[in-house]
Parts: sequence; structure tokens; C-alpha cells
Amino acid sequence: MAPHRRREDLIRTALELFARRPPDQVTPEDVAEAADVSRALVYRYFPNMGELRQAALRTAVDELSPRLVPPPDLPLLEQLRTALRAFIAFADAYAPAYTALLRGGSLVATESTESVIDEVRGQVLDLLVERSGADAPGPRMLLALRCWISAVESAVLIWLRERTMPAEELADWLLDQLLAMTGASGAGEVETRAVVARISEGA
Repeated sequence: MAPHRRREDLIRTALELFARRPPDQVTPEDVAEAADVSRALVYRYFPNMGELRQAALRTAVDELSPRLVPPPDLPLLEQLRTALRAFIAFADAYAPAYTALLRGGSLVATESTESVIDEVRGQVLDLLVERSGADAPGPRMLLALRCWISAVESAVLIWLRERTMPAEELADWLLDQLLAMTGASGAGEVETRAVVARISEGA
């Protein structure tokens, strides 16, 4: 197998393991066994598990990013619903890894992984601003949108543990929270009405 293909195979194998148990419980030996290669070969490509976890996270984020960009011809509410369902499905598929990355004090959540996760947060914020049609939103509106992104992460984390509702219902509830948070943002009346009206299109 060509070196780049072997590296990709090891990353894919690690992701499959991370989908079943927390990354800090996966060892190079586990990856080697699952990939049917020697432990030495795993270390040749990844000197330590930190590097392999980082590479796996980058691969997963690269797969997630395009799913968070729904077709622009849909009403904005449906765009957001589509993106939320994609995010929830992604978190569900990698539930142990998602939980480990976002849980405070986790050994897996490092400065490097936080930087990658921040990229996704930034992408979502940019998409919300762009698709809402808000030209240069003020600080209060931006803060409301950023708080909503954090609320989505936390709600999905709780949902993965408790499963109190279907995933589709969770996505709809999170949309309700977005409307409530932007409506109560304390931004200027004109700006708030415009953003809420745009998000509510197609409701």
C-alpha cells in the first residue's frame, strides 16, 4: 500500500475505533490490530496517539464542514434544520469522541484540538451571518449567535447521554432556541426584526 494510502487507512481505522469508545481509551496496539498491521508500522506514521487523534479529528472535520453548508435555494429555516440534522448525525456517529472532545478536563481536549473545533464554530458563525442577510451584525447579535452555537454543542452532548427525544425533534428545538436568543439579543430593533424574520422564512 502506498504511504499516503496507508496513512489514510490508519486514520480511518482510528476513527472507526473512536466511534465505539473514547479516544483516550484507544491505544496504538488497538489501531494496529484493527488495521491488521504491526504496532511498529503505526508508530512509523504516528509517533504517538496525540498525533493520530489530531489527524483523525482533522479528517472528521473535513468531512463535516461541507455537510454544514446546506443548499442556498432552501428557505433559511430549512437550511438551518438541514445543517443541524447533519451535525447531530455526525456527533451521534462519533459519540464517544465528541463527548471526550467537549467534556471539560478531558485528556483528549488539547489546545490543538480546540483550535480545530474553533474552525468549525467560525464556519457556522460565518454561515449564519451570511445566510441571515445581516450586514455587519452588531456585537450583541454576534454574541447571541455565538452563544447559540455553544448551546448546540452542549445540548447535543446532553442528548447523546440521555436520548430524551428523537434527533429530528432536537434539531427543531434548537431552531426554536435560535429564534428566542436572537429575539432577546438586545440588538437594535431593526436588526433584530430583520434577522428573526429571515430565519423564520418558510416556518
